[in-house]
Amino acid sequence: MLKIRDISLRKRMMLTNFLMVFIPVVWLTILGGVIFAGLQFTGTVRQSELALLWPEKGSSMSISYAVSSLRMKVESEESLKLEDVFEECLILEKHGIQTVIVADGRLLYITDGADEDDIRYLVQKQCGNAASAMSWNNEDFAFIYSSPRRDTVIWAAGQMPFVTSYDADDALEDVLEIVLFAVLVLSIIVIIWLGLYLSRLLSRQIIEPLAELRKAAAEIQQGNFEYPLVVPAQDELGQTCRDFDDMRKELRKVREERQKYEQNRKELIAGISHDLATPLTLLKGYASGIREGIARTPEKQRQYIDKIYDTACAMERLVDSLFLFSKLDLGRIPFSLEVVPIYRYFEDVIGETAMTLAEQGVTLTLRGHQSTAAVAIDRNQFRRVVENLLTNCVKYKTTPQADVDIVIAEEGESVVVSFVDHGVGVPAESLPKLFDSFYRTDAARTDVKKGSGLGLAIAKQIIESLHGSIWAEETKGGGLTISMRLPIAKEE
Repeated sequence: MLKIRDISLRKRMMLTNFLMVFIPVVWLTILGGVIFAGLQFTGTVRQSELALLWPEKGSSMSISYAVSSLRMKVESEESLKLEDVFEECLILEKHGIQTVIVADGRLLYITDGADEDDIRYLVQKQCGNAASAMSWNNEDFAFIYSSPRRDTVIWAAGQMPFVTSYDADDALEDVLEIVLFAVLVLSIIVIIWLGLYLSRLLSRQIIEPLAELRKAAAEIQQGNFEYPLVVPAQDELGQTCRDFDDMRKELRKVREERQKYEQNRKELIAGISHDLATPLTLLKGYASGIREGIARTPEKQRQYIDKIYDTACAMERLVDSLFLFSKLDLGRIPFSLEVVPIYRYFEDVIGETAMTLAEQGVTLTLRGHQSTAAVAIDRNQFRRVVENLLTNCVKYKTTPQADVDIVIAEEGESVVVSFVDHGVGVPAESLPKLFDSFYRTDAARTDVKKGSGLGLAIAKQIIESLHGSIWAEETKGGGLTISMRLPIAKEE
């Protein structure tokens, strides 16, 4: 339902100004119409109204009106009836004028107690033999009207002097003045009240949203982005307030993202520092052992050199992972996509890695419906994700032998691939953090051989670049499940 506040501000102001002029005009028009209607339709009371409005004319206007009305009705009515002329005859008789009306050769009306011949004589005496005439002097009134179209004749005569002036009663003048003054005062009050009401209404529709806007701006200035700006109006001010609130939400989102990036940056620096400090300490220790002669035999020296080389390779892998993570985060890794049947892809993966994983104590099994769905992937980058997940299965197994299931299922317009193990799993509070950079469930990061914590963060970046998602959850019965959802490629 359209409300005043939903109308545009420009139209509302135009409407207000229009109403401030239109309503007083309508009010005065209605007042005049009431008076006119009274004159037009109130019958026998009409002569009183005429006398009230024009007292200086006395009874002359009432008589003139009655005579004119009789003439019009004679010419307009198809068949003249008594009720058509009765009111006009009463008006004339009230002023002492007797009336005779003959229609179609029959007597239609005659004043009670009057003589038809006497009335005709008086009329003929003053008007002569004229077919239609009216004589009104200082003593008598006489009127005859013979319709040229109908067989109808009206005679009216009486002692009624023509009044040219009228001394109205003081009380009547006072009443008239009071009525007119009251109408004028009431009109002025209505106009003033209407103007104040419309101005107040318009002011409230403008000032209140502006006050809310100022308050919201002050809250943002003080750093509070949680203060909502709610203005239900649908006009320009309402739209401005909604745009301002959208800006507030965007600023809040930017601040939250900035805080998140800042926290990630701190964690990244802390993780890099820790993961570089440990191998650097090892390098320093082995180099000192060779330098100070601790490794005196060739075999011992060879062992120290191998340790230094392995540690340097681990540092190189860490730097490569950091570089890859940074490029993925900045979107600078080009993806060469190709449509691949997902089930057949993992059949090939198992065929290539099953033997190697078996030697490391991991049995890999492909389960689920043999789906024919295909997904668009970059083979190299997607291979990196799969290798990372399989490597984690080997790193974190707690028994000599472990089973890992790869489950493929279609869900609507996407395919879900899950890597399911049945080991000790991960604490529930750690599940959402597994894909953060440098996050490891080993908070002390004492076991550097289990990686830096960048693998799953890189996997997340790659999957999201493929318009998919990846998450972790507990395996029913114990263990960890890493699932990724990829959209099914549409056939061209």
